[in-house]
Amino acid sequence: MEKLVKLYRDPAAIAPLKPSELPAELRNQALEIVEAAARLAGSLHPVTARAIADFLRPANSYYSNLIEGHDTHPLEIARALQDEYSPDSRNRSLQLEALAHIAVHKRLPELLEAVDNNPYTEGFWRALHEAFYEHLPDEFRWTTTAEGERLEVLPGELRTTEVRVGRHVAPAADALPAFIRLIEQGYRPAAEHDRLARIVSIGAAHHRLAWLHPFLDGNGRVMRLFSDAAFRAEGLDAGGLWSMARGLARSEKEYKQALAAADAQRMNDYDGRGNLSEKQLVAFCRFFLGVALDQIGYMTQVLAIDGMLERLRGLVGLLVIKRKWRPEAYYVLEAVFLKGSVARGEVMRLTGLSDKTAKDLAQLLLDAGLLATEVSNRFAPYRAAYPIAFAPALFPGLYPAGKEVDILNAQ
Repeated sequence: MEKLVKLYRDPAAIAPLKPSELPAELRNQALEIVEAAARLAGSLHPVTARAIADFLRPANSYYSNLIEGHDTHPLEIARALQDEYSPDSRNRSLQLEALAHIAVHKRLPELLEAVDNNPYTEGFWRALHEAFYEHLPDEFRWTTTAEGERLEVLPGELRTTEVRVGRHVAPAADALPAFIRLIEQGYRPAAEHDRLARIVSIGAAHHRLAWLHPFLDGNGRVMRLFSDAAFRAEGLDAGGLWSMARGLARSEKEYKQALAAADAQRMNDYDGRGNLSEKQLVAFCRFFLGVALDQIGYMTQVLAIDGMLERLRGLVGLLVIKRKWRPEAYYVLEAVFLKGSVARGEVMRLTGLSDKTAKDLAQLLLDAGLLATEVSNRFAPYRAAYPIAFAPALFPGLYPAGKEVDILNAQ
């Protein structure tokens, strides 16, 4: 291994950082992302959009951790969000890991602001890693090397030992600072005036960070959080209405194959001028942008107003039968979806119910998690809210089919 590692002490070994010329296919994909994200961003009231962004974070956590082999049931994540933890120590650790990812994802705007909206910096990657690892249970803060040595993963600290990931031997630990400086300069957004090229660079940087493997462990989670942040920095995250994790997990085999393929060295004189294969980097970017388009498309479809209102109507109808809810609940849920929030006194007008009955209905929806409000302010309006428990009914396909059946059966 030491002989191989020496090949990767020169930062030039990571070249090319991006395609030397932007192929028409990648440019078209990037343009489609711009247009699709704009449509998605403008499809909802901002308050409703924030509620759905909050609702999606547990799903992002579920899928990002799933790629790492940690299958935490969405119901367990939902319980953890209510401070209900499994008596089984392993399951409890998985719950805490999910909460850590949710917390970091929620902090992306703050962490981006701290680096002047430039996610291509060592400080940003270290901040992501530190924020994730500082909340992990002890058993997830250790890793075992290929040689069998057990090492502690220090939050936000670059690795000081050599690592092998599959067949790929990452650059020497003592050379990491030089590689990082090259990456920071190579992806600097202010130096690239072509927005479409910057979008393609998100995919390229995703791979090159994986190739660099800057941390002892947790690199996959950091890469995916970085990618969501990079799309946000370009104004393409539609307010948090989509992310990469679900799409990458649903194409996990292809994702890992594409990552491994882009590790390859240059094949011939027609394969760029760097150490690594430009052809395979282009192929990875094509895959990556395709996943982004697929996820934006999924959320655009599931949030289409007519379809969403139809599913809200169906959910209320089911709950009328199962829980003996009042059918007037639909009018409240319709209003908060379309308008983001409604005044408390508006519930009586929307439903045609008496003041007391309307208040009881609103409390029922609050208890179910389908409404939210400021508890400390009795005059605060009711806002849209979407709990995991109703994900299969309102956002079909968000979770794997088997998990959705479990969620439905738990009702």
